[in-house]
Amino acid sequence: MIQWEKQYELGIESIDSQHKKLIEITSNLSVLLTGAVQGDDIYDEMVEIIHELTKYTVEHFRFEEGLFDQLGFEFKEKHIEEHNKLISEIEALDLRAVDEDQITYGKKILKFLITWVFKHISGSDVLYKDLFISNGVH
Repeated sequence: MIQWEKQYELGIESIDSQHKKLIEITSNLSVLLTGAVQGDDIYDEMVEIIHELTKYTVEHFRFEEGLFDQLGFEFKEKHIEEHNKLISEIEALDLRAVDEDQITYGKKILKFLITWVFKHISGSDVLYKDLFISNGVH
């Protein structure tokens, strides 16, 4: 199970709650993989989680990007490139590979997501933190 850690909070309630939701969805994949290790067929549930993750990630990114435009975030283009790359990578997941080896592929997806989300929050998202807070984003 993946848990949100206070060290990743930006102090922007709307963004922090969205990040927590991304971690929650990722954690659902972790829990699901535990079932697969015990022999459960998790393909349908894994596909559902991947679709949920894609949809929510797009919503979250659009929310951030709207604030970038509104507040004139100077690193906007690079940040949006990171967003677009993640969405492309999620959309490119080979669901046939998931079906063939649910545990191996699921662990690969999980590791990728955990690394990306926490690295992005602590590396890229902190760059807009002061701008958002100083402009009253909650």
